[in-house]
Amino acid sequence: MEQIKKLYDWLDNRTGIRDHIRETLFENVPGGSRWRYVWGSTLTFALMIQFITGIFLWMGYSPSGQTAWESVYYINNHMTGGHFLRGLHHWTAQVMTVLLVLHLMQVVIDGAYRAPREVNFWFGVILLKLTLALSLTGYLLPWDQKGFWATKVATDILGGTPLVGEYLKTLVLGGSDYGHHTLTRFFALHAGILPISVIALTAGHIYLFRRHGIHPKKPLKGPDEFFWPEQVLKDAVACLAVLVTVLVLHFSFNGAHLDAPADPSTNYPARPDWYFLFLFQFLKYFPGHWEILGAIVLPGIAMTLVFLMPIIGKSEKGHKFNVGLLFGILVFAAVLTYAAVNADKNNESLQASKAQAEREATLVKKMAANGIPPEGALALLQGPKLFAAHCASCHTYGGEDGLGGKVDKPSAPDLKGFA
Repeated sequence: MEQIKKLYDWLDNRTGIRDHIRETLFENVPGGSRWRYVWGSTLTFALMIQFITGIFLWMGYSPSGQTAWESVYYINNHMTGGHFLRGLHHWTAQVMTVLLVLHLMQVVIDGAYRAPREVNFWFGVILLKLTLALSLTGYLLPWDQKGFWATKVATDILGGTPLVGEYLKTLVLGGSDYGHHTLTRFFALHAGILPISVIALTAGHIYLFRRHGIHPKKPLKGPDEFFWPEQVLKDAVACLAVLVTVLVLHFSFNGAHLDAPADPSTNYPARPDWYFLFLFQFLKYFPGHWEILGAIVLPGIAMTLVFLMPIIGKSEKGHKFNVGLLFGILVFAAVLTYAAVNADKNNESLQASKAQAEREATLVKKMAANGIPPEGALALLQGPKLFAAHCASCHTYGGEDGLGGKVDKPSAPDLKGFA
């Protein structure tokens, strides 16, 4: 203990860390600690998990069209702790989206965007967009069917931006079509540009929060308290709950899913991830040249109103409008998400395509266990696909069509083990 105290005194003498810790722990919490104040801490905790797991995943990942899926397969099946790290990274990203919405709700309901906190609110809105961008860019990196086609949906929406849409799409894709440069650009965004931006804005967000302090929810529930120990305890319990939730999701779904390698020649049922599913459904109501209205104009108006909340909410009526607007957007998004999920559930063609994609994913991972050729894992499926296309009308292979599907009344012998 004496040695630790000497080390701490030495560090404090050089950095002044003791005063910084004291200032943080003994910050005043007007009206006392509350559970509603935990969302910022849980987001910071989730962000730390993402950065730590992301760095270790980076060590095993290789961003190219012929190595991305293969390296993710290696992480999942051969890298020590890789399956757990990837699952933790994936499900924390999902949970972060929910935490962001809860944090935004708390800020708007409490009116914590009002002067002098306008700039901090704008920082938070930009951080929300950057986090969604991190999720979008990370979705492509496994270079599997689900991520590839989901990203195609998102970039097609980007291409609908008036005047600059096609230019932006070409810039993001690294050319006129999806390929190696698309993957490397998304990786550069996901592992470089976006994390640096998030770190910078998070630092600014925390600095401004500490400068202005907590905006208390009125009426105050009790006397003022210090941040330590009551609010620290609540934040720690909330962070533990987040970790438990992520672990439950990880073990319930056996980590993060890996589909078959991306194949642009197939007709895969493209769908974005769940947090963009409402926008995907919304676009169905704007066919043809009206798509720009649903993809750009109306979402743009909604985000502009959110950005203007500190100005609109100066009066009590304006504040009520902001609260109503936020809940209206969230209910609208929830209804559209439910409609999208329900429509897909009742789409027999889509369900058949998803089942086939799942069979191909199972097959290619089984074949990859015996080795992956230099040209990449996609080559493993070429033989089974040729058999399914040209032989399965008469023959079977182990009672199936070569890709795990059933063959009705085969008229020729089963060829598994033949010759």
